[in-house]
Amino acid sequence: MKLLWEKYRAWVIVTIAFLLIITVFSKNTVIEAMAIRRRIKAMQKEQEYYREKAREDSTFLENLKQDWFLEKYARETFYMKGRNEEIYLIDE
Repeated sequence: MKLLWEKYRAWVIVTIAFLLIITVFSKNTVIEAMAIRRRIKAMQKEQEYYREKAREDSTFLENLKQDWFLEKYARETFYMKGRNEEIYLIDE
């Protein structure tokens, strides 16, 4: 075993040094690449969230074009009332 180590010691040291340079000291390190992948995944999730939000908002806008939905929304959100109606607010 000792003879094998002495024979390949230079190669092992060069390989370890090369791996250190590649992973730690290089401009494009493996650690940096992993961080970039994590950011990409987070941004993809955020992109999907905003796409879903845009779909919901476009559906809501389409519903607001209908009179019955607009009236329902105004009553529920702004406590508006029709003619000859009274509104009672109950706090829970």
